[in-house]
Amino acid sequence: MPTPTPDRIRTVAVVGHSHDGKTTLCEALLHTAGATQRMGSTEQATSLFDHEPEEQRHSMSIGLSVAHCDWEGTRVNLIDAPGFQDFAGEVVEGLAVADAAVLVVAATGTVPVGAEMAWEMIQAAGVPALIVVNRMDKENAAYEATVDALREAFARKPIAVAVPIGAADGFSGYIDLVDDRAHAFDDRGRATDTPVPDELSSEIERAHAALVDAAAESDDALLEKYLEGTELTDEEVRTALHAATARGTLVPIVCAAAASEKGAGMVLDSIVRYLPAPTERTRVALDPKGSEVAVACDPDGKLCAFVFKTTVDTFGKVSFFKVLRGTMRGDSHPITPRLGQDERFAQLGQPNGKSIVTVTEVVAGDIGVVTKLTHTQTGDTLCAKDAALLMPPLPWPAATASAAIFARSKGDEDKIMSALSRLCEEDATFSTDRDPVTNEVLVHGLGDVHLDVALERMKRKFGVDAELHPPKIPYRETITGTARVGHKYKKQSGGAGLYGDATIEIEPLPRGGGYEWEDKIFGGSIPHQFRPSVEKGVRQTMEQGAVTGNPIVDVKVRLVDGSTHSVDGKDIAFQIAGAMAMREAVQKASPVILEPIMDVRVTVPERFTGDIMGLLNSKRGRVGGVNPMGDGRAEVNAHIPQAEMYTFPVELRAMTQGRGRYSMSFSSYEEVPAHVAQKLIESHSNEHPAA
Repeated sequence: MPTPTPDRIRTVAVVGHSHDGKTTLCEALLHTAGATQRMGSTEQATSLFDHEPEEQRHSMSIGLSVAHCDWEGTRVNLIDAPGFQDFAGEVVEGLAVADAAVLVVAATGTVPVGAEMAWEMIQAAGVPALIVVNRMDKENAAYEATVDALREAFARKPIAVAVPIGAADGFSGYIDLVDDRAHAFDDRGRATDTPVPDELSSEIERAHAALVDAAAESDDALLEKYLEGTELTDEEVRTALHAATARGTLVPIVCAAAASEKGAGMVLDSIVRYLPAPTERTRVALDPKGSEVAVACDPDGKLCAFVFKTTVDTFGKVSFFKVLRGTMRGDSHPITPRLGQDERFAQLGQPNGKSIVTVTEVVAGDIGVVTKLTHTQTGDTLCAKDAALLMPPLPWPAATASAAIFARSKGDEDKIMSALSRLCEEDATFSTDRDPVTNEVLVHGLGDVHLDVALERMKRKFGVDAELHPPKIPYRETITGTARVGHKYKKQSGGAGLYGDATIEIEPLPRGGGYEWEDKIFGGSIPHQFRPSVEKGVRQTMEQGAVTGNPIVDVKVRLVDGSTHSVDGKDIAFQIAGAMAMREAVQKASPVILEPIMDVRVTVPERFTGDIMGLLNSKRGRVGGVNPMGDGRAEVNAHIPQAEMYTFPVELRAMTQGRGRYSMSFSSYEEVPAHVAQKLIESHSNEHPAA
């Protein structure tokens, strides 16, 4: 296909619940349009979209994939996005550049949680949508019940523009409600004209009237004409539906059985007819001064392209972009305004699954890829040097799962940080840091599956084999009483020896008081040059702990006495004396263990509120309140020990059928219950028997 004009481009993100047939539908659309010689299969690992080994191993989409086809003179860019919520970041990327969404829902008579999540993200992104009720050829397929459920769930916006002929094994065609024409499927799933079945005539009449009413209500001029009794033409209804869909006031619904390609042509027709071209949307960017600038889809304008996805492997970086304005050419030399850096790329092309089709230019409204950019990251813009613009940041979902990561072999310890850095570069919802207290390397993501897949990718792409463990909890030690302890350190090994003697007093400080040191020695029982050595030893014990190996906090230490030796008094001896005195003093001053308490906010459908409160209570949580949100959901607030939160994401998902959400932030440190503290002390003693 020659380079299309922007008005002949449709870019859609295909989203929905996992395993409802999104990828299969994309494969059917490509094959029906003649873009592929045979229809790919996710089950047989021949899919053009699910081509990554991890996707084939898990039998689901993990990263978004892009391909295109030509349908009656219009380029249709298909962005196939994952449905599993651990990979919601890929949906964010796809919706950021899509001009519309295709929401795929199986014909089960219900709206699954993945479809609800996708709808929320569609609404947040502000893009119009088309709904495909898929799997009409499956047993117990229920189109009308599914349409009713969609209208109930999505504020009555969805409206059927087609009615299936039959269902399950009898799914043999459909009726276009705009022109009341029936179409029958042949053995290849292609549609041909056929008479409207008599038994459906009354149903078609009702559905047609509902569609025309919805179309008329979306346009004041048409509504006036309609109320005057003038019948609307098919073209007027289609035009009104297109305008209402582009505004987001209506969402057309069609039916299909993607696995057999039945309805694929109708879906392509609906994408072209009802969903907007990129010219129908003006985006807003910021200039270098922070002022808003309208970015219209003009191929002759100054270049502005948005990078919405990055992949990284051992051969280099591939950046996916959408041209918002202007034209990207093979000899373009754009800048990345965020950094003010000139960019060069090795290859310009368009994505076709895992392949890149080399092209000479990518026009406004279209999708492209470039390889080996040096500075540009996901979310950056590539612009003409004299027209720098920044797009708003992508609304990434917050991480909800964390784990400590370790290399399985010592040889991989040096490579693990480099591999993690490259994974973070291609997945903005995956992050890593090092806990300053436990010194563990932590990874954060959207769920346990997300983190597991990251490990698989790290091994395949970068040859680093790693494993995950629950993170160590940054406990603290403190005291509730006072103590006075003296410790004398002597060592004689022939010749000069070591001698250090220090007496300290300790007392608790208020929570959050930290650490205070006071030198109360009068006279020269410990020479001035050795007193800092005592404090150095005290600080060493403060860092290493006295009963569980965790840092000591909220303690005041007072140096009150000691002695020295004229020959053997040494800096190291006083450090050891100070450290041992501090250790013994803490153990005598009624030590307690403190644990981090998290402020947790859980949002769930109201019917799950009781179950969630029970779960939180079982985790030593204190429920602070339940706040109805007015949309059938409630927010439960609680304070819960961090040690109890590691398995919470999995438990929340199972208990709420995937509909629960939560956020967590640090609140305070509180004393650990005695039975928990005893386990921590015993565990430390077993690991450090000589301590």
